[in-house]
Amino acid sequence: MVRPEIIEKQNKLSQTPILERIAAMKDSLRAAGDEAQELRHLPAWASKEMADQGLYRFALPPELGGENLTARQQIEVIEAAAAIDGSIGWCTQISSEINALVIRRMEPDLATKIFDDWDVLICSGHGPANGPNPGRGATRDGDGWRLNYQGSFASGCHNANWNYLMGAMTIDETTGQPAQASFMVPRGEFEIIDTWDTAGMRGSGSHDVRMTDCYVPPEHLLPFRSLAPSENWDNPTYRNPTHAVYNKAAVALGVCRGAIDSFIELAMEKTPWGTANTLKDQPQIQYRIGEAQATLMAARSFVMETQDQLEAHLGPSPANGGRLEPEWEYFWPALLACAHAAQSTRVVVGMINNSAGTTGSRMDSPLERQLRDAQQAANHALISYRHYEELGKTFVGHEPPEGYMQLSRA
Repeated sequence: MVRPEIIEKQNKLSQTPILERIAAMKDSLRAAGDEAQELRHLPAWASKEMADQGLYRFALPPELGGENLTARQQIEVIEAAAAIDGSIGWCTQISSEINALVIRRMEPDLATKIFDDWDVLICSGHGPANGPNPGRGATRDGDGWRLNYQGSFASGCHNANWNYLMGAMTIDETTGQPAQASFMVPRGEFEIIDTWDTAGMRGSGSHDVRMTDCYVPPEHLLPFRSLAPSENWDNPTYRNPTHAVYNKAAVALGVCRGAIDSFIELAMEKTPWGTANTLKDQPQIQYRIGEAQATLMAARSFVMETQDQLEAHLGPSPANGGRLEPEWEYFWPALLACAHAAQSTRVVVGMINNSAGTTGSRMDSPLERQLRDAQQAANHALISYRHYEELGKTFVGHEPPEGYMQLSRA
């Protein structure tokens, strides 16, 4: 579907396993994470290096120059990046995720146009706008649409080639209902509004994006339910309603792994003021490390096991006997596992930071940034504590919220 050069490049790159590629980039990615803290977005050189190593394409199918990884494999990749730096992990997950999500219902000609660019990166600003904005309007204009819209949380927007906007986030100014289409807007036709001034995931560049009197031609339109399960690709990831969820959980798991590793390194050297022994020789610290490892590994296993079961349940493409959508009994454990991963690892990273004493509060300590990033990851709506209640109510006879199994945002 894409140019032979794209396929050839991916085939050559895939000869080195992607986890090995990330390990080889560790120093570079760590430097990128430091610079991103100052810029409040990923520097262009780092985004280019990540694209060169396939970190935005690994969830795409082979026909589009991707590595076609399963949910488990995607989680492993994002974990590895997030263990190096939380914002790097976030940019890895969001860009690979949205690149893959948008093709679910995309016409082949548009997919070819977009993914013929090896460096393609798609962002999406879907949250409520921060500050003055032109609204959430969409108006029919011939066969296309005209947008006046501003949305937040467009992670990676500084390096994005395209912005993806779901019709459900807009209001059709003629009907007062959501616009019955979704939209792909190329670079140059959306504006970045500087609104991302946070502590956690500070380097993710999750600013607002604004489209003012922006015309979207018919060839750049997607269906209204653009994230509905796909019948075009064999990989069950494209029918997995937790695709955007397990990616966020993977970041939380990776940040926690990085924090435990950082603390163990500190424990080997630090003797706290007023004590005679290094941290590594103190029973309380040994206990906390053991508890942290157990909690992380249990949370990780829960996510992996439920994703394996969900994708095995979905099976091959519907044309080959697979399911288009999962049954509820396979969906809820996968969603619960992702929320649990974020919430439990947030607690672990807080405990570890507390165990580090004042060192964990210093701006030059990786533990300080990891504490902020763990908290921010757990705040995301797709893996927030609220899912405990939403799922918990179903165990005592209440119905889940309407549309709960639908993937409704990136």
